[in-house]
Amino acid sequence: MVMRTVLVLAAALGVLSLTPGTACACSCAARPTAAVIKDASAVVLGIPVSRVADGSAVRYRFEVRQSYKQRVPQTITVLTSSSSAACGVPLEIGAERLLVLGRTPGGVAAGQDDWGASLCENTADIGQADAVRYAGPSIQPYAADDSREPRPAVVGAFVALAALVAVPGGIMWWRVRQRRSRPEPQD
Repeated sequence: MVMRTVLVLAAALGVLSLTPGTACACSCAARPTAAVIKDASAVVLGIPVSRVADGSAVRYRFEVRQSYKQRVPQTITVLTSSSSAACGVPLEIGAERLLVLGRTPGGVAAGQDDWGASLCENTADIGQADAVRYAGPSIQPYAADDSREPRPAVVGAFVALAALVAVPGGIMWWRVRQRRSRPEPQD
């Protein structure tokens, strides 16, 4: 009976020790600079000009001086976790810095026009030379009211229209080819 009790207690302690604990800090695997920039949505050089805390998230208004990988607006909203323990990036208002943009950390939900920034991508000493080396030359940001910049909805509508024309056209071409390749019936 005593042996059975000891085995039950040992099994219970074993199960309790195997359950996952609560994560208490941001833990990021070290990654080469080239991989960080390759996986980023964009890399920007600019200045955070305002900060608004919103529960577990912080929204920074960020004035972009240069961008890499893709063209972005002159002013963007960068969303990050309010805690560095949840991989949030603390930005100093008014201090120019290079920022790697991508996913938002700590389960923070980004809006349609928000860019995410995580401490995991912004811990390495990534400089402008690295951004140019791995993302290409810098790109000037565009004004939010720049009518020359294509909007995703316009591009999506163009692709949908092209598909509506191309698919039926392709089917008709195939059917005509099939008919022409059949031998004519002999009378």
